[in-house]
Amino acid sequence: MNLTSKINFCRKCFDSEFSNRLNFIGKPFVKFQVEEIWKPEQVKVLFVAESPPWNGKQSYFYNQNQGDNRTNLRKEVLSLLNLKSLEEFRTNGYYLIDVIKCRLNKKVKKNIPKEAIMTCSNQFLEKEIKQLKPKKIFVLGNTAKKALQRMPKFQELTYHKVTDNYEAVLSGHHIILSAYPGGQTRKYQNKIKEAFAKLA
Repeated sequence: MNLTSKINFCRKCFDSEFSNRLNFIGKPFVKFQVEEIWKPEQVKVLFVAESPPWNGKQSYFYNQNQGDNRTNLRKEVLSLLNLKSLEEFRTNGYYLIDVIKCRLNKKVKKNIPKEAIMTCSNQFLEKEIKQLKPKKIFVLGNTAKKALQRMPKFQELTYHKVTDNYEAVLSGHHIILSAYPGGQTRKYQNKIKEAFAKLA
């Protein structure tokens, strides 16, 4: 069973106390065929983000039909990389995945359930990193950092903030930390630009 199928059929959080905050139907990674269409032959940089946005059934990094009129992660990332399209993103060996695979409602509560991070990390993230063998892992925000630092080889991340301008090689992986671009992190815009500049 490939990753897409595993994500599609996963119901690990179905009986959790936060299940009412998750949308188990139409998971974006599956719906937009991310693995089949957007995975480069060689992943040079693996961007790890939090979760697909809850707002709108179509809002998603890999949805090409989504306009860039409003602030969204794709618009921010492509701009910071000086790229014009998802095709360029893929051609450059860039690949973006979310720690949490279901859409998560943060309107009810802003906190990210630790159990969701732990479950998705155990079920998918470790396997994705092992399979993709990225040269660099670019961490977009606190949730992604928390998921990675759960792994013994990345425990060092526990002692650093995403705004620390942190960059290191851990267990053979070149790790770069960055605040999540856009929205409430505008005050860290200069630090975010510095982090993305390390990919030049």
